[in-house]
Amino acid sequence: MTEPAVASVAVDPVERARAAAADPAAEFGNFFLARFLDLDISYDDEAQTSTVVLPYAPFLCNPQGTMHGGIIATAMDISMGHLCHRFLSTAVTVEMQFRFFRPLAGTGRIEGRLLRPGRRIVHLESRLYDEHDRLAAFASGSWHRLDGVQNPS
Repeated sequence: MTEPAVASVAVDPVERARAAAADPAAEFGNFFLARFLDLDISYDDEAQTSTVVLPYAPFLCNPQGTMHGGIIATAMDISMGHLCHRFLSTAVTVEMQFRFFRPLAGTGRIEGRLLRPGRRIVHLESRLYDEHDRLAAFASGSWHRLDGVQNPS
């Protein structure tokens, strides 16, 4: 079993879920999953990128003690969705592909980037780096814009 690279604070996942659910707000950056996972979401307006910090917590891990792939996939999905919302419009996931390169045994940093900001379909990528700045996972995705912009073709 891989030991976490950073000391974890004992967190009661039930209390964390209750606290996250106490606020019914559903706005970007402050909705249940973002609060429950304790995500720190920020943006670089000049580069048009998003950064999501995914803190390590033992209750988010698989039996091997590393971050569960579903948690990673959720955080990477959030990085792309928030990126779309910030720089284009609200959008929904059409499809995503993931590649996992190494286990995440500490806090991760996810960088989202626009690849092709289409009028209807947006193509993005998301890269997860471990606490040693090594690439741990890669995702690409297509999103459907909900702002009513239609492709004239």
